[in-house]
Amino acid sequence: MVRVLAVLAVVLALGLAQRAEVSVGSPFGVQGGLRFPLVPLLLDGRVYGGAGLEALGGGADLLLKVPLTDLYLGLGAFYGTGPALTLPQDARGQGGVRAVLGTWLNLPLPFVGVYLELHPVYYLFPAPGFGLGGAVGLSVGF
Repeated sequence: MVRVLAVLAVVLALGLAQRAEVSVGSPFGVQGGLRFPLVPLLLDGRVYGGAGLEALGGGADLLLKVPLTDLYLGLGAFYGTGPALTLPQDARGQGGVRAVLGTWLNLPLPFVGVYLELHPVYYLFPAPGFGLGGAVGLSVGF
Protein backbone atom coordinates (compact mmCIF):
# COMPACT_ATOMS: atom_id res chain seq x y z
CA MET A 1 0.00 0.00 0.00
CA VAL A 2 2.79 2.42 0.86
CA ARG A 3 4.50 1.74 -2.48
CA VAL A 4 1.28 2.36 -4.37
CA LEU A 5 0.82 5.69 -2.59
CA ALA A 6 4.42 6.68 -3.32
CA VAL A 7 4.02 5.88 -7.03
CA LEU A 8 0.73 7.77 -7.13
CA ALA A 9 2.34 10.82 -5.48
CA VAL A 10 5.18 10.82 -8.02
CA VAL A 11 2.80 10.53 -10.99
CA LEU A 12 0.61 13.36 -9.68
CA ALA A 13 3.67 15.54 -9.00
CA LEU A 14 4.88 14.99 -12.57
CA GLY A 15 1.44 15.99 -13.84
CA LEU A 16 1.52 19.27 -11.90
CA ALA A 17 5.20 20.09 -12.40
CA GLN A 18 6.28 23.00 -14.53
CA ARG A 19 10.02 22.31 -14.48
CA ALA A 20 12.43 19.48 -13.66
CA GLU A 21 15.63 20.53 -11.87
CA VAL A 22 19.06 19.15 -11.10
CA SER A 23 21.42 21.04 -8.79
CA VAL A 24 24.78 20.63 -7.12
CA GLY A 25 25.39 22.04 -3.64
CA SER A 26 23.60 22.23 -0.33
CA PRO A 27 21.94 20.54 1.39
CA PHE A 28 22.87 17.05 0.11
CA GLY A 29 25.28 17.31 -2.83
CA VAL A 30 23.43 16.35 -6.01
CA GLN A 31 19.67 16.98 -5.98
CA GLY A 32 16.89 16.30 -8.43
CA GLY A 33 13.49 17.84 -8.06
CA LEU A 34 10.30 19.29 -9.48
CA ARG A 35 9.11 22.89 -9.45
CA PHE A 36 5.41 23.66 -9.84
CA PRO A 37 3.36 26.88 -9.76
CA LEU A 38 1.15 27.51 -6.74
CA VAL A 39 0.15 31.07 -7.66
CA PRO A 40 1.01 31.79 -11.32
CA LEU A 41 3.84 34.31 -11.79
CA LEU A 42 4.19 34.81 -8.02
CA LEU A 43 4.67 31.64 -5.92
CA ASP A 44 6.26 28.29 -6.79
CA GLY A 45 6.64 25.10 -4.81
CA ARG A 46 9.63 22.79 -5.12
CA VAL A 47 10.23 19.27 -3.88
CA TYR A 48 13.63 17.61 -4.15
CA GLY A 49 15.65 14.63 -3.12
CA GLY A 50 19.38 14.20 -3.19
CA ALA A 51 22.43 12.19 -2.38
CA GLY A 52 25.98 13.12 -1.50
CA LEU A 53 29.10 11.49 -0.14
CA GLU A 54 27.75 11.51 3.42
CA ALA A 55 24.00 12.15 3.18
CA LEU A 56 20.77 11.10 1.55
CA GLY A 57 17.64 13.18 1.98
CA GLY A 58 15.00 15.50 0.63
CA GLY A 59 12.98 18.59 1.28
CA ALA A 60 10.46 21.13 0.06
CA ASP A 61 10.60 24.90 -0.56
CA LEU A 62 8.10 27.70 -1.16
CA LEU A 63 9.60 30.21 -3.60
CA LEU A 64 8.29 33.77 -4.00
CA LYS A 65 9.21 35.41 -7.32
CA VAL A 66 10.24 39.08 -7.09
CA PRO A 67 8.20 40.87 -9.81
CA LEU A 68 10.07 42.32 -12.81
CA THR A 69 13.36 40.64 -11.83
CA ASP A 70 15.08 37.27 -12.12
CA LEU A 71 15.26 36.98 -8.31
CA TYR A 72 13.29 34.71 -6.00
CA LEU A 73 13.14 34.24 -2.22
CA GLY A 74 11.92 31.26 -0.30
CA LEU A 75 11.60 29.19 2.84
CA GLY A 76 11.91 25.45 3.10
CA ALA A 77 12.60 22.43 5.25
CA PHE A 78 14.79 19.37 4.72
CA TYR A 79 15.71 16.10 6.36
CA GLY A 80 18.49 13.64 5.60
CA THR A 81 20.16 10.50 6.88
CA GLY A 82 23.58 12.14 7.18
CA PRO A 83 25.14 15.58 7.63
CA ALA A 84 24.07 18.24 5.13
CA LEU A 85 26.62 20.36 3.27
CA THR A 86 27.13 23.85 4.69
CA LEU A 87 29.81 26.04 6.17
CA PRO A 88 31.08 26.11 8.86
CA GLN A 89 31.68 22.38 9.06
CA ASP A 90 30.83 22.15 12.76
CA ALA A 91 27.30 23.47 12.05
CA ARG A 92 26.31 20.54 9.85
CA GLY A 93 23.12 18.73 10.76
CA GLN A 94 20.62 16.28 9.38
CA GLY A 95 17.44 18.32 9.39
CA GLY A 96 16.33 21.89 9.59
CA VAL A 97 14.84 24.89 7.89
CA ARG A 98 16.43 27.14 5.31
CA ALA A 99 15.94 30.38 3.46
CA VAL A 100 16.49 30.45 -0.29
CA LEU A 101 17.92 33.49 -2.09
CA GLY A 102 18.13 32.73 -5.79
CA THR A 103 18.50 34.22 -9.24
CA TRP A 104 18.13 32.95 -12.76
CA LEU A 105 21.10 33.49 -15.07
CA ASN A 106 20.12 35.03 -18.39
CA LEU A 107 21.24 32.47 -20.96
CA PRO A 108 19.72 32.31 -24.45
CA LEU A 109 18.57 28.69 -24.15
CA PRO A 110 14.94 27.76 -24.93
CA PHE A 111 13.16 25.81 -22.14
CA VAL A 112 16.44 25.58 -20.15
CA GLY A 113 17.37 27.77 -17.19
CA VAL A 114 20.44 27.99 -15.01
CA TYR A 115 20.14 29.33 -11.47
CA LEU A 116 22.32 30.19 -8.46
CA GLU A 117 21.10 29.99 -4.87
CA LEU A 118 22.35 30.93 -1.42
CA HIS A 119 20.94 28.99 1.56
CA PRO A 120 21.14 30.36 5.11
CA VAL A 121 20.28 27.30 7.23
CA TYR A 122 19.14 26.71 10.80
CA TYR A 123 19.66 23.10 11.87
CA LEU A 124 17.13 21.69 14.28
CA PHE A 125 18.81 18.33 14.90
CA PRO A 126 20.90 16.52 15.90
CA ALA A 127 22.08 19.81 17.47
CA PRO A 128 20.80 23.35 16.87
CA GLY A 129 23.09 25.54 14.80
CA PHE A 130 23.45 27.89 11.85
CA GLY A 131 25.08 27.22 8.50
CA LEU A 132 25.41 28.72 5.05
CA GLY A 133 25.20 26.76 1.81
CA GLY A 134 24.67 27.35 -1.87
CA ALA A 135 23.79 25.58 -5.08
CA VAL A 136 24.00 25.94 -8.84
CA GLY A 137 21.33 24.22 -10.89
CA LEU A 138 19.89 23.43 -14.28
CA SER A 139 16.14 23.62 -14.84
CA VAL A 140 14.26 22.22 -17.85
CA GLY A 141 10.72 23.39 -18.57
CA PHE A 142 7.98 21.03 -19.66
